[in-house]
Amino acid sequence: MPHYKLIYFNFYGRAETIRFLFHLAGVPYEEVDIDIPDWSSKKPETRWGFLPELEVDGKKLAQSNAINFYLAKQFGFIGKDDWEAARILEFLIGWEDLFPKFIAAFFEQNTEKKAELEKAAIESAMKPFYQNLERCLDENGAGYLVGDKLTVADINAMVNLTGFEEIAPGVLGVFPKLVAYNKRIQDEPKIKEWIDKRPKIPFSIMSKKK
Repeated sequence: MPHYKLIYFNFYGRAETIRFLFHLAGVPYEEVDIDIPDWSSKKPETRWGFLPELEVDGKKLAQSNAINFYLAKQFGFIGKDDWEAARILEFLIGWEDLFPKFIAAFFEQNTEKKAELEKAAIESAMKPFYQNLERCLDENGAGYLVGDKLTVADINAMVNLTGFEEIAPGVLGVFPKLVAYNKRIQDEPKIKEWIDKRPKIPFSIMSKKK
């Protein structure tokens, strides 16, 4: 078995789908957490200046969705054929449209402008995306985003739906079908097992304090 090393920050964020995949597959891995104050000195060591990175027997793979896709293929969470794999990749990439909107709001120093950016991110990006997710669930009709069993598309959606509630609280509740879907994925036995045992940490540096 390869030696896997996951490098990220002490957040769920873009690494949590990866952690779920390891847990679901029962595959051990090493995790290295980078402290935020140390990031500027560690950043030049990365492939693209971003985390997470995954080392597989010392070889590095970067970009969270490349890692998600690779591990899902290794562990059997990538659908039953090439078409389902492509649709799964579509959903993985789709989430990438949301993150930059909220990052821009988070780093905005002007209070008024910050509020405007947050509202725009919710109304013009998050809500339309959630509407599309509900439509896709209806179209698939099997309780999952792709096919008739759990894939990395569902794991990643659950991680992000739950996590974005820390960034934009209350938005998920506007979409009852997504609330039910999210709960159903969380309640799958092996998913619930990891949720119950994992460290309790924030989703992101952007998470609102509770």
